[in-house]
Amino acid sequence: MSVTDWSPQPGGNALADRSIPARDGMAGREFPEAIRGIMAKVAAFVLDQNGSLVTGGATNAYTLMTHSGITELKPGLSVSFQADRDSSDVPTLNVDGLGPRPFLTPAGLPLIAGSIKRGLNYTVVWAEAIDAVPAGWRLKGAAAVLNGNDFQALGHTSVYDRDYTALTSDVQVGFRTLTGSRIVTLPDVDAFPLGQDLVIADESGACSEALTITILPGSGTGDTIAGDGSIVLTSPYQAVRFRRGAANLWIRL
Repeated sequence: MSVTDWSPQPGGNALADRSIPARDGMAGREFPEAIRGIMAKVAAFVLDQNGSLVTGGATNAYTLMTHSGITELKPGLSVSFQADRDSSDVPTLNVDGLGPRPFLTPAGLPLIAGSIKRGLNYTVVWAEAIDAVPAGWRLKGAAAVLNGNDFQALGHTSVYDRDYTALTSDVQVGFRTLTGSRIVTLPDVDAFPLGQDLVIADESGACSEALTITILPGSGTGDTIAGDGSIVLTSPYQAVRFRRGAANLWIRL
């Protein structure tokens, strides 16, 4: 049991942790044991948060053993640690033997190869799955962006198996998963930055004649795509690149 298993309601802690006697009517001789137990659990929690933990494992499968001994992954659960090696591919993180789980950016995207650096400290927070974004350990704080891990910060927007309306701030829109035909709606071309590319790509490898990605101009904008009404991607890893042209015109490069 760890601090993360304690209840915010006092009455829920009577039997929450067997290592800390907290029963009503317990003998006076048990109080010193309870105090020492509380001190030990708080100290363990502090050590799990101060960055003194160091990862283990091999290659891109990182492991981490906490002082608290986490037994259940709960939303908001966090740990801080130092990486013992660089990653060379997409990494996973296994905390207290609960199994390898995705190691994600703050936005819930998979970390890129080489994103974990030996000797740097990281804080991660457990997050449950949201829509098509998987559950996993998300990096917390600005370090993820500074290390180049956050695709969103670099102008990459990941789309997980859904229709998407592109923004004027998008640079590359990549479909990471695809199980059905999807639609990308472009922003108003006259509001898109001049000289800026906009790439729409299948990054899942699942795009096909049966699973298409259709790119449409924004509704009500009067825009056209190279004079046409739409473009359809029909093959694995296919991509198309656009730039703003004359009024109401997307140029296909």
